[in-house]
Amino acid sequence: MPTNPKIKPTAITRAGYEYQDLVGIEVLIRHFRDPNLFEWVEIESDDTEAKALDDVVALRKDGAVEYTQVKFTVNPAKYFLDWDWLLKKKANGTSMLAKWAASFFKAKALGRLHKAERR
Repeated sequence: MPTNPKIKPTAITRAGYEYQDLVGIEVLIRHFRDPNLFEWVEIESDDTEAKALDDVVALRKDGAVEYTQVKFTVNPAKYFLDWDWLLKKKANGTSMLAKWAASFFKAKALGRLHKAERR
């Protein structure tokens, strides 16, 4: 029986969330190893200040915040996360890079930024 090369959109979403969970677990392990590092850790945060940097957000005990934005592709040869993807925008929309930059500069202006990264 031939395999279907098409990947269901739900499978892509599930794999992306699984990867995001692994990144979040890595932060939770850091928290477990050093209980004095974080006040809390949120995965898929609803922090209004984080906006586009909301995948993994961790408040450090010193009041600074670590933001991690997670992106995943099931087929990097077909769905390459490159500059074109980062800068692409829909009509009347904003690119991923612009959204991340706006959230980064807002967090920085609030003086809360310890680290912001994309994984």
